[in-house]
Amino acid sequence: MRTTVKGRAGTVAAICALAAALAGCGGGGSDSPKASGPATLTFWGEAEGLAKQTAAWNAAHPDIQVKFTKVTLGYPDYQKIAAAVKAGNGPCVGQTDAEHLVTFASQGLVQDITKYASTYQNLFTAPAWKAMSPGGTTYALPLSASPNFFAYRTDLYKKYGLTPPKTWDEFIADGKKLRAANPKLTMMNYAPEDPSGFVGLVWEAGGTWYKQSGNGWQVTFTSPESLKAANVLQQFVDEKLLSSVSYSDPGVWKTWDEGGTLSMTTSTWQLPIYAKSFPKSDGKWAVTTVPQYAAGQSSTDSGYRGVTVYKGCKDTQQAVKFAAWLGSDKAPVTALADPNSGSGLFPALKDVTPYVTGLAPKKMIPQDDAAQVITTAAGQVNAAWEFGPDYATMYQKMQTYWPKVLSGQMKVTDMLNEMQRFVVGDLKSQGINVVAG
Repeated sequence: MRTTVKGRAGTVAAICALAAALAGCGGGGSDSPKASGPATLTFWGEAEGLAKQTAAWNAAHPDIQVKFTKVTLGYPDYQKIAAAVKAGNGPCVGQTDAEHLVTFASQGLVQDITKYASTYQNLFTAPAWKAMSPGGTTYALPLSASPNFFAYRTDLYKKYGLTPPKTWDEFIADGKKLRAANPKLTMMNYAPEDPSGFVGLVWEAGGTWYKQSGNGWQVTFTSPESLKAANVLQQFVDEKLLSSVSYSDPGVWKTWDEGGTLSMTTSTWQLPIYAKSFPKSDGKWAVTTVPQYAAGQSSTDSGYRGVTVYKGCKDTQQAVKFAAWLGSDKAPVTALADPNSGSGLFPALKDVTPYVTGLAPKKMIPQDDAAQVITTAAGQVNAAWEFGPDYATMYQKMQTYWPKVLSGQMKVTDMLNEMQRFVVGDLKSQGINVVAG
């Protein structure tokens, strides 16, 4: 049954169809954007290399100058950005991730740039564009993707008679075999503060916890796809296939470098970090596609970053032009994709072939087809996943249960049931139409 609840004080429900779904219009009509002409834009971003690329833009576009400020983009930082935008002190343009973009859209803090952005849509992959267009309205241009693939220690897989798993059943079987041979070793590390591995399992299964439905959201944490992922994770825990070292632990890299943990699901932006942090295991790594739920399937997950235009920016068209250039022009895309001078950002473009050759550090991963593995993963991102309007809040709540799940104190299905109740209640409290799936 669909439930409608009156929102917070000052919120007018159902101003427009998208506002009813996202609890606020993200359109920039009230900002009276200039159609064209000279402009000076402020730009806040985190990725390495953005300052240099902004300078390159300025040199080539004297009529649209961009002032770049480097910021960090953790959860508290997004809260500060939201406060700045509400106070009228925010940037015109900002780097964002898909998880927070939909929350900002629900609060009316970003502009509807569909009118200017649509001309660039065919340059980017469908999942990337979808991530930047919650509810079908575009609020950001894609900047990068983070398709996940599987990395493993070739020397240790060989030593213990393991083969790179094509399915999660094979992965679990390998894990049991490894524990029988050496119970001190584990197959993967899931940090106690980071449930992103489980998010990936659900995403890969074709699930989504949020789905826009009419003028509201359907919330389903206990779908068949989520339960399939829960079953796999529960076996990881029950069979003791995981280590659980925090990413805040300075020794976390030793988990892999010294051979205590044999493999991981990972993405391109992390590879430069590993290359600097794995001195003992250089040349002993290989990559392949992530294990699947059934042989012959091809599905993975991906994070997405974009460049959005915030409420209050008067130069919307010029801002969109800059954002599109940053994520699609060959020069900045090549520079930002470089793991040495940039951030190792994987392009969100349909054609990534010009950019992937150097993404895998050769010294760490000497295999000849590493770039092809990454390219294949980028083309296998499951398009079913959607980020909901309280995703960041949801994730923080899941983090409170996650250590209990990893330690076996809480069943994965119990966590899902708790999350279902929490998210439905949270969205109702915000005046967002919600259907419990």
